[in-house]
Amino acid sequence: MKKLLLASLAIVAFAGVAQAESKVCVRPYASLKGTYSRLDMAGTVTQNADKFRTAKTDWVWGGAAAVGLKMCAFRTELEYNQTFSTARDTRKNGLGLTRGKQSYRSYMLNGYFDLPTGTDVHPYVGAGIGLARVKNRLADLGADAVTKHRETNVAYQLMTGIGYNITHHWTLDVGYRWVDNGRTTWHNGTHHVKFDSAEHQFTAGIRYTF
Repeated sequence: MKKLLLASLAIVAFAGVAQAESKVCVRPYASLKGTYSRLDMAGTVTQNADKFRTAKTDWVWGGAAAVGLKMCAFRTELEYNQTFSTARDTRKNGLGLTRGKQSYRSYMLNGYFDLPTGTDVHPYVGAGIGLARVKNRLADLGADAVTKHRETNVAYQLMTGIGYNITHHWTLDVGYRWVDNGRTTWHNGTHHVKFDSAEHQFTAGIRYTF
């Protein structure tokens, strides 16, 4: 009976310690980041029987906000990301002088793994999937015609970076991610347009873990 009682007390004590450690390990967090992205726009524009390809790279800046849950070395979060500036492309081609603009906002579900180092510096890798609301504007300057289009695409991203624990709650975060915002396609009667949107995004921000 005494052995059974001691074993029961040991199990209860172990369960209590495990639960306490779990509570310490599982913590919600919120983060804010500034972003600076090289947005790559590539596609084709067709007018009647004329067709030309276009490819343009432009730098845009934006921001991201997320709420998530840290579970020991793993994190998962819901993130909102938006460009605050617009990628622009003005060029003369077979259809005349055109000007294109592109911007977007996205809603992503991300997952991360923080590599344990035993220090306050922890590299991480991650991936995310969600929806991107891409806005395009194409102006035919010769014909004084403007085409606008918004489309929601499936988007995904791959991330890597480094976190530095300033305190028990505050973490400085710098990183890089490759983002695919999908393809937008539209037709306005004179132009048939296809655009792919991808970006190399550099991020810097702060994370607060409760």
